[in-house]
Amino acid sequence: MSMRNRICVVAIMGLTSGIVWGQGHRGPPPANVVVDAVRVEQLVERRVVTGEIRSRLRSELASQVEGLMVELKVEEGDVVVRGQVIARLDDVRARIAFDRAMADVDFAAAVMMEREAALEIARRDLGRAEELERLGSSGVSQLDEARTLVASREALMAQAKAEMVSAKGDLHLRERELADMTIVAPFSGRVVSKQSEVGQWVGRGDGVVTIVSLDALEAWVAVPEDVYAAVQRTQESGEKIEIAMPALNGFNDGRVFGEILAILPNADSLSRLFAVRIGVEAKDADGKNLLRPGMSLSAWVPTGMPGEFVTVSKDAIVRKATGEIVYYSKDGVSAIAPVTRLFGVGDRVAVRSRMLKDGMMVVVDGNERLRPGQGLAIQEAARDDVVGGGSD
Repeated sequence: MSMRNRICVVAIMGLTSGIVWGQGHRGPPPANVVVDAVRVEQLVERRVVTGEIRSRLRSELASQVEGLMVELKVEEGDVVVRGQVIARLDDVRARIAFDRAMADVDFAAAVMMEREAALEIARRDLGRAEELERLGSSGVSQLDEARTLVASREALMAQAKAEMVSAKGDLHLRERELADMTIVAPFSGRVVSKQSEVGQWVGRGDGVVTIVSLDALEAWVAVPEDVYAAVQRTQESGEKIEIAMPALNGFNDGRVFGEILAILPNADSLSRLFAVRIGVEAKDADGKNLLRPGMSLSAWVPTGMPGEFVTVSKDAIVRKATGEIVYYSKDGVSAIAPVTRLFGVGDRVAVRSRMLKDGMMVVVDGNERLRPGQGLAIQEAARDDVVGGGSD
């Protein structure tokens, strides 16, 4: 049966049930729902650890030259893109030095041309002297003088080439110093702090602003040493870690899943905690990143200890103002069981509840507007098109 036909059948059944229910009964008609069994399973226990979102890219932009700050184009909180101009230093002296270096290159080029011409003349004279010597019309002294002159001109030419290399090197240095008077963003991100202001003298290596990337983000948590081995096995298997973030309350119930990127091998000397990096991502329908550096989080990491836990489908959990609950079938009538979420296991969630028992049926579809005491018209779950329950 197609999704459209199934919806029509369910709607007709609900309308019919409402008519029948209304004849001699008070209250809302039975709700069409899909249920799933509560399970008691042997699972590896997980422990909650705390952490925060950090940026992989954080840079305190520093000046590579010294100078007077004449322009600072950003404020704290501004978003910047790679290559955007952040600040400018007074570049008057740098431009003068650059112009002088260009003049030195031009002068060195002129000297090279002059000495190249002189070397060419000396080589021609040497050629004539060698021809005359071959014909017996030239003395030995004339040939020696011609050869000495060529050697002298070649030495001067080599000196001119060296001076040209030196002049070009100085020009490149002055060009780089002039470019360094303009400070640009090395990557896209957000300005989180400023270390300089307009009118301030900036020394070589002094900080200007600090930028953090909003794209390369990850979760950092600290795990105790007694679960290090279990966390390492999780990394090797590629199993994802469930993470809860209060700042994402309106996104996927504030929960995301990430894969362990690395476990830092050295523990803190005081707390004996190991830092763990977890890759996470949370984007809205428009592709906008919802994560920000500094957001707090809680992650469920394995302890390696097996235990017996009550699990329900993640679609069974409904969030209310007073906490999370599930609706279960009590003799065909809906009833509420408060639950405390422990950790996720695939599409199921381990919970703590004094009311739920193995085999009880909890509502996984149709629980959005369900009320306690409302009759349940249990439907057969469709394999491909069942839409899970949501939160009020």
